[in-house]
Amino acid sequence: MSEFENAKRPHLLIVSNDVVNTKMAGPGMRYLELARVLSDELDVTLAIPSETTLEVPNIKLVRYWDDRPKSLQVLVESCDIVLVSGYMVEKFPFLHQTKKRIVVDLYDPFILENLHYHLNKPIAAQESLNNRAVDITNTLARLGDFFICGSDRQRDFWIGVLASNGRINPRNFTKDTSLRSLIDVVGIGFLNREPRPNPTLRGIHPGFPEDARIVLWGGGIWDWLDPLTLVKAWTQVIAKNPQARLVFLGTRHPNPQVPPHKMAEKVQTLAAEIGEKDRTIFFYEWIPYEQREALLCEADIGVTLHPPHIETRYSIRTRVLDYLWARLPVLVSEGDVTSEWVKEYGVGKAVPPLDVEAVAQAIAQILERPKSSWGSAFDPLRESLSWSQVVEPLRRYCLQAEYAPDRQIRKLVTPSVVKRGKLGRVIEIWRTEGSRELLQRIGQKFRQGLARP
Repeated sequence: MSEFENAKRPHLLIVSNDVVNTKMAGPGMRYLELARVLSDELDVTLAIPSETTLEVPNIKLVRYWDDRPKSLQVLVESCDIVLVSGYMVEKFPFLHQTKKRIVVDLYDPFILENLHYHLNKPIAAQESLNNRAVDITNTLARLGDFFICGSDRQRDFWIGVLASNGRINPRNFTKDTSLRSLIDVVGIGFLNREPRPNPTLRGIHPGFPEDARIVLWGGGIWDWLDPLTLVKAWTQVIAKNPQARLVFLGTRHPNPQVPPHKMAEKVQTLAAEIGEKDRTIFFYEWIPYEQREALLCEADIGVTLHPPHIETRYSIRTRVLDYLWARLPVLVSEGDVTSEWVKEYGVGKAVPPLDVEAVAQAIAQILERPKSSWGSAFDPLRESLSWSQVVEPLRRYCLQAEYAPDRQIRKLVTPSVVKRGKLGRVIEIWRTEGSRELLQRIGQKFRQGLARP
């Protein structure tokens, strides 16, 4: 029985590693919406790494500082459950020793993102950064009582990581043979309301005529995405649809600590080379979170394209969920989970990666239909992906908030360094299987050593 069953409300601390303010990228949006939905049944504190002007009912927004660990530690000590992700465990080592229940958010497969992010660095630097990311991922895998990820495809990937770190074990399996009580899917959801139109471009901005057909790249221009194919196809698009306008959001991340991505510069250069920058192609740094829905309502197509690579297979593009929520027809490259949704539900077009002709044809085909004719196709997705549905596994865990069955024994044997050492393995065998089994294994290893040439 959980100690919270007789308590009024468990206290959840969500630690955001990204800006939560009027301008936000995907991680900040995710944590804000998780906090909003869970605050119906939990006391929720959202810890954020920078100042904010937001005021959110029923949620405490509290600033922490990377260089002042105590600023976060006092928040952790006052909660029952803490949700962490990514590099938090490196920045704040006290998390390794906390006795609080720990939820680890694996929504962002940063070990795969980093392969692209650091691609232009010397190979030695790439290897060093990759080793660091792998070490941190392994630490997260050993630390959590409960893990959440973005999709069932991601879950398969992360189960492999958990298995390699000893978390797929008899204790956890005996509790739940499906392992859903150890790792479950909590992706991105839709707001439980309709988007609110508020025209800001068509017939208002001098570059957008009254009959403009707006193609929206509704998020960051990251190095692992492919806006270049879209711009290469653009001359074909405007040859058939002269009133078409292409809008890029996100030339610069709202978090000032995130350096500019080279792709943002490349795509602006290409748009200028074809003579369409600030004519039919427009770039914006970022827009406030609450205003993004106005553009979603005003646009005719939402686009996200990517080259074929491993990060794509396991990612979920937050912007595509925005498009689906706003009933905005989607143009997406094949290869990720959202492209399968687009094909299955008929809410847009999925095209082969890097195919300029296919992109131009898909845009023309989508623009042939009135936007309103797509509306009902979105309904099944909107029902299954509402935030109240998406958050259910996390809500259920927080209301019980138990340690993982192997958590106590792990706290005894997990070394303070990230990598498990031989001594840690020896202690683990001794504690879990006894001295006789330990001696037998030592003897076996010794005999194997003698037998080697």
